[in-house]
Amino acid sequence: MWLIKQLLSNFFRSNKSTMYSRFFKKTPVIINDVDFDHILENKHAIVTGGTSGIGLAIAKKMIASGADVTIVGREAVKTENIAKELGCGYLVLDLTDTQAMISKITEFIADKKIDILVNSAGVIDKERWLERTPDHFDLVMNTNLKAAYFMCQTLAKHMIKNQIQGHILNISSSSSMRPGWGPYQLSKRALNGMTLGFAHKLAPHGITVNGLAPGVTMTPMASHFMDDTDNLAYYNPLRRAETPEEIANLAVFLASNLGTSIVGDTIMITGGSGLLSMDH
Repeated sequence: MWLIKQLLSNFFRSNKSTMYSRFFKKTPVIINDVDFDHILENKHAIVTGGTSGIGLAIAKKMIASGADVTIVGREAVKTENIAKELGCGYLVLDLTDTQAMISKITEFIADKKIDILVNSAGVIDKERWLERTPDHFDLVMNTNLKAAYFMCQTLAKHMIKNQIQGHILNISSSSSMRPGWGPYQLSKRALNGMTLGFAHKLAPHGITVNGLAPGVTMTPMASHFMDDTDNLAYYNPLRRAETPEEIANLAVFLASNLGTSIVGDTIMITGGSGLLSMDH
């Protein structure tokens, strides 16, 4: 009897997303886009992970808000094509090659004034529990944490040297609130701590550092557990996933002068996940 109960419990736990998407009525979700007009005018932003998902949405919203944006991507053709579509600049970087990344970013910003850095690039776990390999562990940590750290360090020195009262925004995850049973959760929890550390050190220089922790957001990264990409239904307290545009609205607010007095926070935008419930 215990075994049967355990099997049923595991089945329902693993199929919650499918059950919600099928049995909950598909009602349209209207995202009220915030018109920030020219709130980022005369600002230059660098957005890593700017070729897809949340990073792409943030890049679009920052451009619409008046910023000069440079997106950073790993795939040359894809990054160039998206930059052409957006009408922005681009850099092709392998963020896991830390030393090369530092050199290229340092060279790129040498004759520029960079006001905003958004660390949005990230990868998720693709190996099963207790079957993870050191190479995959390093890939996740190097992309999600190490690259963000040295991007922050490089841009912080640039801002201090040029007396720029800029903004740094790190994209974390609601997974940072969960037990660290994998490199993804560990990397995001450490990223929250890193955000606090840089915020503490850079605030006296007029540089504002914060984080955003999205829950399940309808991006390509979520496709492995969201069966119906046209349906936002999800089993968090809000009963739906977030959209990249919702994350982007808050990102622009935090990266503007409106967010200057918010220092060191990692703001949850999760539909209740991680705050009201850690299981979703």
